[in-house]
Order: sequence, then structure tokens, then C-alpha cells
Amino acid sequence: MLVGLAVPAASAVADTSKLGKEHLPVQPKAVVRGKNKLCCGYPMVDDQQWALRFYWLTRETDYDDAPPDSVPRRGACALPANRWVELYTNDGYFFGRVPERYACSLKLEGSGLMRDDRVVNYTGACKFGYGTCFEQLDVIDFPFGRGAGLRPLIPFKSVAVDPRVVPLGEPLYIPEFDGMVLPDGSIHDGCVRADDTGGGIKGRKLDFFVVTYGNFRMLLDGLLGVTWITPEVEAPRCDYLRDR
Repeated sequence: MLVGLAVPAASAVADTSKLGKEHLPVQPKAVVRGKNKLCCGYPMVDDQQWALRFYWLTRETDYDDAPPDSVPRRGACALPANRWVELYTNDGYFFGRVPERYACSLKLEGSGLMRDDRVVNYTGACKFGYGTCFEQLDVIDFPFGRGAGLRPLIPFKSVAVDPRVVPLGEPLYIPEFDGMVLPDGSIHDGCVRADDTGGGIKGRKLDFFVVTYGNFRMLLDGLLGVTWITPEVEAPRCDYLRDR
């Protein structure tokens, strides 16, 4: 079972089931402006010129009866509830039989929690079963899924980026997040870290890992619909997230 974080009972490649997809040009590297004296970092863009999106750990149990607001109702994974598929590992070992809409969500989000508490990751296209393969993760090392390489996803701290623009492991300060109330009642300090990538994340775009779809809905309300942000680099207040 997942432990250590209270989340509401309701969990990156494409964004069709989230807020839409932005087709933004890829920069060869990030361009920063003068230092922000108030926040101590260097803004990478003018105010709110970076697209904000969200992703989460998709949970198989959320698709049992699919109560309102527990799973996305539109987009690529809005499939009939009575369609099931078989999942396999890259080596062809049977992984499980799940609703197709859950398998679709698992591919979309990248990490998921199976009904039997296995934490799994999408590993790419393959010739078995559903046509995409998965692997089981060590729940001790990766309780909320795995990002790029061997980076564990950290609730409300991990973000997915285009590594051609933001290096993996780079801490970022997001002023729009500073002071945001999180689902467990704590207050966000605005600091996140580039822990993940995704096929749909190009250029000036950031996906924020929020654990569950229910958290996504709550945080979007708390942000008052803000879907554009102003990331800053080299902010001393976020240095505690830098890889040591």
C-alpha cells in the first residue's frame, strides 16, 4: 500500500485527457532574463509564458465503478467500461488483465498503481497483448512511480520537462505555486525539480506531478485556472532539491 502521503480518494506523453496540447517550438536551450530581486532566481520567460500541465499516478481501482471526478471523462481514454486488455512485460511475461481505459491511462500517465498494490511503469511499445509493455517497480524505491532514468517521482515536487530546455535534476522556482495550499493542508514553497520527461512535453512546457486525478482537480481550482507559469532557475531557496 502507498504510505506517507494523504491524498483525496479520487490520480507524460500526450495531454488529450487533461487540458489540451500546446504545439510550442523547441528552444535549443533555456534563455533566462535578469535576476528577480524578490525571488532570487532568473526567470526563464516573461511572465506566464510557460505552459503548465499535470500528471498523476493512475489507479486501477478508480476504474472499477468510475465514480464522478475520480477519472477523466473525456479524451483518448474515454473508452467503454466493458473492454478488457492483457498487459505484458518487454520479455513477454503476462502482467495482468485490466480495463482498456485503465491501460490507456497507464500509458498516458506513465506510472500506475494496480489493484494488487503493484506500482508499475510504462516501458514502450511492444508486440504483446495491448501493444504496450510495462514493468513492476520496487515500491520502496519508487512508491509513486519512476521518472526519467532511476529518478523516483516525488509528490508535488517532481515535474516533467523537455531536457533540451531544462536539464534533468534542475531545481525550479515557480512563483505561481508559492503559497498554494496542497491537498494535505500544507503550503507549497514554489520549489520543484525536473525529474521526468515525456513524448508530449516539448519546449516551454512543464507537467506537474500531483499523485491523483482528484488532486489535479483540486489544485486547478486552487490556482484559479492558471495554466501558464514563470519558471525561475538558480533560486537559492530551492537549492535543497539539487542533486548532491
